[in-house]
Formats: sequence, structure tokens, C-alpha cells
Amino acid sequence: MRTSFLILAPEGRDAEVIASVLGESGLEAQPCADMAALHRNLGDATTALVLSESALTDVEPLAVWLEDQPPWSDLPIVVLTSRRSRRGGMGRQAFFQSLGNVTLLDRPLHRETLQSAALAALRSRARQHRTRCYLEEITQATNRLEERVADRTRELQTEMADRRRTELALHQAQKMEALGQLTGGVAHDFNNLLQGIVSCLAVLEATVPDGVPRQLFDAANSSIERGARLTQSLLSFARRQALMPEPTDLGELLSGMSSLLERTLGGQITVTIQVPSDLPAALIDRAQLESAILNLVINARDAMPAGGCLSVTAFTAEVGGSGDAGGDADRPADLLDGTFVAIRVKDTGAGIDPSVLPHVFEPFFTTKPIDKGSGLGLSMVHGMAKQSGGGVRIESTPGLGTAITLYLPSVSGAPATPADRPVARIDRAAGRTILLVEDDAIVRMGTMAVLETLGHRVIEAGSGEEALEVLRDGSEVDALVTDFAMPGMNGAAVVRHVRQLRPGIPALIVTGYADTPEFAESVRLLRKPFSPNQIAECLAVMLAEVPM
Repeated sequence: MRTSFLILAPEGRDAEVIASVLGESGLEAQPCADMAALHRNLGDATTALVLSESALTDVEPLAVWLEDQPPWSDLPIVVLTSRRSRRGGMGRQAFFQSLGNVTLLDRPLHRETLQSAALAALRSRARQHRTRCYLEEITQATNRLEERVADRTRELQTEMADRRRTELALHQAQKMEALGQLTGGVAHDFNNLLQGIVSCLAVLEATVPDGVPRQLFDAANSSIERGARLTQSLLSFARRQALMPEPTDLGELLSGMSSLLERTLGGQITVTIQVPSDLPAALIDRAQLESAILNLVINARDAMPAGGCLSVTAFTAEVGGSGDAGGDADRPADLLDGTFVAIRVKDTGAGIDPSVLPHVFEPFFTTKPIDKGSGLGLSMVHGMAKQSGGGVRIESTPGLGTAITLYLPSVSGAPATPADRPVARIDRAAGRTILLVEDDAIVRMGTMAVLETLGHRVIEAGSGEEALEVLRDGSEVDALVTDFAMPGMNGAAVVRHVRQLRPGIPALIVTGYADTPEFAESVRLLRKPFSPNQIAECLAVMLAEVPM
């Protein structure tokens, strides 16, 4: 669409000169002889008006046109003023306000000033046209949605038994994204609460006597573990848990879980595990994968109350290629092409009704009785797989059983083994000075107590700004421990600024969230809630190469 500037400046050669100046900037300009001619040329294609104040006499037709602009339009108007043409008093300001989007330029004009104002008006008008396109697209989408809703409503008149469930599912789908954001935020705050309790209990453990006090103390720790698992499920659903992927040997992982799976299934269910010897390593968070497999096995157990068979099979899947071992038809709909390591958990249980199958990965959806399931197990599995770069596929036949396949990214590197993982020497890391940055006062107090119990000296700061002031005052520190999600300066920014003052300082970010960036230099991550042993091991590894 071609756009133009309309010019009404009847004094001398003003209109011709203005058009020439605008033309130098590649702008199309059209002088108008009078207000009537300007009004005839007004339209959606008009970019802006350039008007001499002295020409603003009979502006009623223009005012009416401006008042009738569609919602997306706010036509820019540049008014050229001079002392002899100015109206007086408050009426002049009210007059310009009545015209809407007005910019005043005093004469004599500089060429650059006029061109700058015109280009600003062009950008403003371009944004308005884009807004119109968006509004039209929204209107079209709304109309299409209304048509689909109307069609669906007519269909539902013959399906009264399923109407309520369909309406609830539609409502749930519309709220899914908002629920994910809320869930992630709640889980993060809950992790902070758990961390404060964990740290305080850890420091008090040595003072708890045996007997009933010790039993109550252990019960409190068990409740904390249950709360931590719940927050991990919530973060998995929201895809905001802090994943720590590493090359993982699935044969070694499943072999290590075999006894746990057998105990979980009981004596009435036979379990078989099949992993080929040449299976590539999977790039995955080991703890999260173990939790996901355990969730799937528990669901399979519940589907086989009278006993049955459960198989856990791992294989390579070339998705999108001619040699897809798992079959291209088995791929999840949104899985990208590539090489994946797949784990299939298959049972001989009751199966899932076809009407329920599309909803099984939705949060809080469960077919189990009240108090028998939270509805977060499969949504956690789905969220973990998607966040890791893979996907999930479910197949089920009522009366014959269910098969759930996890597609996980493969990696050519050697998998990490227990022998490869560093063993921290906690005593070697004692006696250092730690700069602790945490905005939550209770969490900061508890973490500080834990670090002091481990033999460290702690300098505390409630924000990144306070931490930087500590370093600028000359305080010597051996390591930095900082929360990630903080107002103002987050943990990533704290590490970045601290390393400008103390290059190479060992840094540990503690977080219950996933939005942590990658660093060119080494930065360790630790999930909340963490135990004293976990933070001690992290610090020991970090400080092992730092001289006392």
C-alpha cells in the first residue's frame, strides 16, 4: 500500500518546499490547495498531515474525519506554527488536543527537524497499520473459532452424555499455559520454604535426643522429602525444573533400579528388563529419568491388581530416517527428526479407555480414586521428556495393556559411571570464606548455619548489590554461593559481576528453577531443597583446586 503525506500550507511556496524536503527522505508528499481538497484526499493510505497553523480555520470536516477514525488509527498531524499565526490563551492548547495526535514545529524550520518529524510520523503510522493487520487476523481467528464452536455445539446436541467432559477439557486447554506459569512459581516458592526447613533441621540434628524427639525429627525429614518430590513433579509439568543432563548408560541405570522395581511391583507381577549392549548413551538428567521410570512402573502396577507381566525395553530410534528401529509410526507427533534412545514400559493390565487416552498427560487428570493419585505422574514424565529434547508416546488397548515410550536424546560421548563422578573430600574444603547471596532471610540464615557447621566462614548478603559492595570493600572470599531467582540482579548476573572483581572465583548457583543460562566459565548448579552433604560436596569439588 502506497502512503503519502498531505500538505496544507498556502503561504507562498511553503507547500512546494515542504514536499521537496520530504522527497529528499524518500517520502511521497501531496500538496493540497485548501482544506476541502485535503479532506477529499484523506484515507487509510494517508501517512500524516503537515498543516500550517494559519490554514486551520474551517477544520470541522477534518475534525469529524478524525473523530470517525477506526480504533486502530490515530493519524499523525504536524502543525507548523509561527508567532503571528498562533492562537492565544488556553483555547489554543484545547484546539490542538481536539485534533488528537499533534506535533508542533515552530518556524523557521530546519530541514533536519522537518524530516525527523516526518519519519517519526511514518513509523507511527506503520505501527498503526500493523495493528490493523493484527486486529483483522484476530477478528478472522475469532470468527473461525466461533464457527467451530457453533459446529461443535450442534454436534454436542447428539452427544449429551459427553458434553460436560468436553466443555471441561476445552476450558482446561485454554488455561494450560497460565496454569504452567502459576505452577512453576508456586513450586519455586515452595522450594524456598523447604530449603529453610531443611537447613534449620540439619543444624539442629546434633541436639535432638533419641526416642520420641528423634522419631518426630525423622518424620519431619520424611515430610520434607515428600514435599521435594512434589515440587519436582510440579516443575516437571511446568517444564521449569533445573535439569542437569549427562551422558547416561541406560543399561547400568535400569540394572541398578531392578531391585527397586521388583519391590515396587510386589510378588504378583513379573518384570523383565531388556537393553542391547550397543545402545548409545542418553543425554538426560539421571535423577529425573529414574523418577519418571518409577512413575510409569507404579501406574503399571496399579493397572494390574491381580498380577501380570511388565517389560522395560530400551532401543535406538532413528526418527525420520529409513532405518527407524522403533518405527516412524511410533514417534510422538511433535518429535523432531534425529537419533533417539527410547525406553518402552509395557504392561498387561486393564488398559485405558480410548476416550480417556488423549487426556492422560494433562496435569491433575487421573482415573484413580480420591487419595490414590495426584494426577501429576504422567504430566511430570511428559514435561521431563519434552524439556530434555525428547517426547512421549502412549498406546493402549482396553483389556490388553498399555505401552508408554520415552524418546530421549542420544549422545556419542562415553556415559558417566559412578567411578567417573567426583568424590568430594569435605574436610579438605573446610575453613574457607564463603560469600552467600540470598534474598530470603530465613533461607539465608539456614544456609549460613549449615556452612558454618561445615567449618566455613560466611559473609552474607541479601542481594547482588550488597555482595558487590562487600567485595569492593576489600573482603577476601574463596567461593560464591548465590540464589538464582532474586529481584533486581539474579544469580547469573551476580556471578558475572563478581567475576569482574574476582576473576575465576568458584561459583555455585542454588535454584529451584530451570531458567539458568550456560556459562563460558565453570559454574555449578544445585537444586533446592539441598542437604548439607550436597552443598558440602559441591563446595569440596569447587575448592579442591583453590589454594588455602
